[in-house]
Amino acid sequence: MDLERLIATEQRLDEALRGARETAARLVAEAQATSQRAEAELEAELLTAAERFAAETAAERERREREVSQEAALAVARYEAVPPERVAAAARDAVERLVAGGAAT
Repeated sequence: MDLERLIATEQRLDEALRGARETAARLVAEAQATSQRAEAELEAELLTAAERFAAETAAERERREREVSQEAALAVARYEAVPPERVAAAARDAVERLVAGGAAT
């Protein structure tokens, strides 16, 4: 009778072990699937963030290029608005100062 109980207990333990292994395998498979889904979602988020950052950077660069171009156009317009006579007079004054400074030393 003890042998029969021992065999029955061993069979129950084998069934419990088999069930535990099946449960463990299922849990591992579910965890792997969840991990893969999370990884794919994270990769998609990173890709979206990188694309958004690239678009924002390009837009900022274009905006800054327009600003620099406008500033340059204004500077050129101011320069071109100076009458040639005034430029010539300023050049003569500069030459006279240089010549006078050289004679003083």
